[in-house]
Amino acid sequence: MPSHFEDDEFFGDIGEEEPSCCDSPKLSQEDGFYVCLNCGFVYSRILDDSPRRAFTQEEIQKRKSNERVYSPIGPRTIIRGSRDARGTLLSPKYKSKFNRLAKIHRSLTTSYERNLWIALPNLQRLQKRLGIPDTVAEDALRIYTQTVKKKLTMGRSIDTLLSASIFAALRVHGIPRTVEEITKVAQIPKKKVIKSYRLILMEVLPKLNLKVQHFSPIRYVDKFNDELKLSMQCRNIAVKIIEKAKESGFNSAGKDPKGIAAAAIYIGSKICNENRTQKEISKLARVTEVTLRMRVKDLQKYASIVE
Repeated sequence: MPSHFEDDEFFGDIGEEEPSCCDSPKLSQEDGFYVCLNCGFVYSRILDDSPRRAFTQEEIQKRKSNERVYSPIGPRTIIRGSRDARGTLLSPKYKSKFNRLAKIHRSLTTSYERNLWIALPNLQRLQKRLGIPDTVAEDALRIYTQTVKKKLTMGRSIDTLLSASIFAALRVHGIPRTVEEITKVAQIPKKKVIKSYRLILMEVLPKLNLKVQHFSPIRYVDKFNDELKLSMQCRNIAVKIIEKAKESGFNSAGKDPKGIAAAAIYIGSKICNENRTQKEISKLARVTEVTLRMRVKDLQKYASIVE
C-alpha cells in the first residue's frame, strides 16, 4: 500500500490499523492534521509532535535522525527551583539543589536567546493584528535578529525595534502601510519607531542586501481610494491631478506623500459627486486637516483639471 508512513506505528497514532478512506490512501502530516493526499480525508489532529523517547536499540534505529533536541531559540525545558515536574513544592532538602540547577540553567542561555523568547511571540501578535503576509513577517524577523546580533538593542525596547523591523520589511516589499498604523497597534510613540527605523536603515539593511522602496503619492491614492470605497473614476481623476501638478512645476520634495494623495482624493471625490469630508480623509491618511487644506490649495494652483 503506497503511503508516506509505512510502519504500523504511524497508523496507531490516528487510531486505526490501516487507513481505508479510498482505494490508495496516501497519508501525510499537513498543518497539524493527518490527511490523505489522494482524497483529502482528514483523520485527526496531531496532538503531540515532540520526539518520542527511545529505550531499546531497535527504537533508537527506527527513530527519525532529524528530530531536533532543541528549539531554534534555545532549550525546550526550564528548570525552576521551587517546584518539581508535577508542580508540588520541594522539601527544603532538595530546594537548594534545584535552585542551584536553575541558576546554572539560566547561565547557559545567551542574551540573544532570551531576547528572541520575548520577541517572537510579540512579532506573531503584531503580524496577526496588522494582517501582514508571512513573507513580510519572515523578513521582519531577519531584520530584527540581525539588529540583535549587532547589539543595537542597548537602550531600546524590544517592541520598538520589532515595530521598526516590520515597517522596514513592509517598505522592502513595497506594501504602502503607514507607520501610524503600526504604532497604533503596538502602542508605541511614533517618534521612537521612526528613530529605530532610521537606525535599521543605516546599520542593518545594507548588511542583508535589502533596499526599501520610496512610495509616491499615487501608491497611497490606491490605498485611500479602496479604504474610502470610492469609484475607479475618482481614483483616475486623483492620479491625473497629481501628474498634471508635477508637469506644471509642483515640487513635492519635503512634503508628505500621504498628504498629497489625500488632497487629490478629496478633490476627485468632489468632482465625482462622491463627497467625503476633510475630517474623514485626514483621519484615514493620518495627516492634519490643516495639511490637507494646504495640499488642496497647492494642487488647485498647479493642476488645471480641477473645477
